[in-house]
Amino acid sequence: MLEIKPYVPEFKEDIQKVCLNTAYETAYEPVERNYLLNTYCDYYIDNEPQTCFAAVDKNGTAQGYVICAPDFRKFIKRVKPYIKQAKKSGFDHYYEGIAERFALRVFSHSYPAHFHIDINDGFQGEGTGTRLMNTLIETLKNKNVKGVMLITGSGNKGAIRFYKRLNFKTIVGIGPAAIMGMKLR
Repeated sequence: MLEIKPYVPEFKEDIQKVCLNTAYETAYEPVERNYLLNTYCDYYIDNEPQTCFAAVDKNGTAQGYVICAPDFRKFIKRVKPYIKQAKKSGFDHYYEGIAERFALRVFSHSYPAHFHIDINDGFQGEGTGTRLMNTLIETLKNKNVKGVMLITGSGNKGAIRFYKRLNFKTIVGIGPAAIMGMKLR
C-alpha cells in the first residue's frame, strides 16, 4: 500500500514521470514533455507545494500524486512563465491550455481551487486515489477554501464515477470535457 506524504522537492522527478507515464504514448517526446510538464505539473509543485501530495512506495518513489492550486486568481497571475514555456510546444497545445484556463476561470468564484491527480498503472485500484483526494480536501477545508473543481474527459466514465463517489457534482459539460466541482463550505 502506498503512503500519502506531503510533497517535498525530492519527489519532483518522480511526479514528473507519473505525469508523463499517465498521459499519452508520445508524452516523453521533447515537445510533448514540455507541454505536459509546464501545463499540468511543474507550476503546482514549484509554487503550491503545501497543497501537493505524493503516493509513495516502500522504496520512497512517488507512484502517484494530487497537485492543487487553491486560489485561481493567484494561480492565473503566477502561471505565466509556465504558459510561455508551454507555448513553445505549438499553437494546438497553447490553445488547449488557454481553453482550459478560461473554463476554470468561469467557475473560479465558487470553486477557486483546481487540481490534477494521476497514479501509475500497477498502483491503481488500491484506494490510493481516494486517500490522495481525502488528504487534499481536508487540507483545502483547513485553509478555508470554499470549493474545488477539475476538468476531465466527458467520456471518461471511470473518472466521473470516482469523483461522484467523492461528492463532486458535474457543473457543466463542454464538448469533450466535463467540469466537476465540490463545495467545501
